[in-house]
Amino acid sequence: MGNPISPTLADLVMETLLDTVIPLLTFKPPFLKKYVDDLLLALPANQLNHVLETFNSYNEHIQFTYEMENNRRLPFLDMTLIRQENQSIKTEWYMKPIASGRFLDYFSFHPLHHKINMAKNFIRRVDKLSTNLQNDDKARIIHKQLRLNNYPKALINRLISRMQENITAPQETPSENLEYTYRSIPYIPYLSNRIDKHLKNDYKHIRLAHRNIKTVKQLFTNVKDPIPHEHQSNVIYNIPCKDCSACYVGMTTNMLKTRISGHRTHYNTWDKLLQQGYNETDTQISSLKEKPALMHHSITQNHRFDFQQTKIIDRHNKPQALPFLEICHIANTENSINKRTDTEGLNTIYAGIIHSIKNINQNKTDNHDSQSTTTTTQSCTISQTHP
Repeated sequence: MGNPISPTLADLVMETLLDTVIPLLTFKPPFLKKYVDDLLLALPANQLNHVLETFNSYNEHIQFTYEMENNRRLPFLDMTLIRQENQSIKTEWYMKPIASGRFLDYFSFHPLHHKINMAKNFIRRVDKLSTNLQNDDKARIIHKQLRLNNYPKALINRLISRMQENITAPQETPSENLEYTYRSIPYIPYLSNRIDKHLKNDYKHIRLAHRNIKTVKQLFTNVKDPIPHEHQSNVIYNIPCKDCSACYVGMTTNMLKTRISGHRTHYNTWDKLLQQGYNETDTQISSLKEKPALMHHSITQNHRFDFQQTKIIDRHNKPQALPFLEICHIANTENSINKRTDTEGLNTIYAGIIHSIKNINQNKTDNHDSQSTTTTTQSCTISQTHP
């Protein structure tokens, strides 16, 4: 279950089973329909046990049960099949009695177009699967289920009307044969929609899919042993300077300890050159300045970075996303000694957003410090009133 190849394997098993079992029956079923492991058959009532035994004899691990029609009605998948007097079949949309009726809630943390598409698909399914119901009956089913999930009545009515208009309207053929590129980004209210809008205007071949960052996984405690700090990979890290407030922001797709080991190697080379009598103006040491920006800061300021205090500030399971995350963190980190060329690739749209986030975070910090100062002052005043 859950493996992408599961539906294909299930279909192959069922096709092999049917090719083997059907010839063993003493009669040919008038019709047989299959959907994965659900079968719909018409057969004589006195042959039911024979059919069930034949199917169950194929493999002891594949056992079938049956359900017979009641008052000419039989549920199958999401439909109720109604057998008419003339032996024709009509259908109605069906939901199991144990079903909760819960879909994607209108107030859930998902993009609005996800909710609208879910409602459209539900309306379409009720309409297509209900050949035995009038439009008013279909509308009552749709309203009942969608209202259970907090969809506004006005929206439901509008979607139903649009569906009926689309049935009669001619289908338009696409005017452009573009080769689309699909990418996934986290869903953030308002921001994700603005990014999507800008990309549609400037890059028509790009299609974005929004994924939810608030998942059920966040509700549960992680029972796995945490990966040690230095063994984590695909991370953005921050190294503070021992001698000033500066810091260095970097990224690595390898384990963090491997990257830190590379920085330590540069330091060891620098120390050996100093012991040999070289100074900053010599070519051997000047070439080290062209290494990561922390070496340039260390050599020119004669400072040292505290590798023991290295912090992981971000991570991503896709290595190709790390350079962009690194640029964002460099632009949003105070006292960063990274080179200016590291942020040249940042689009002005993102630069403005990062600037706004930086101001919001700074205001929160200032307010927190102000409240702490006020509390301390009040505490001191109170304590002074007591002997």
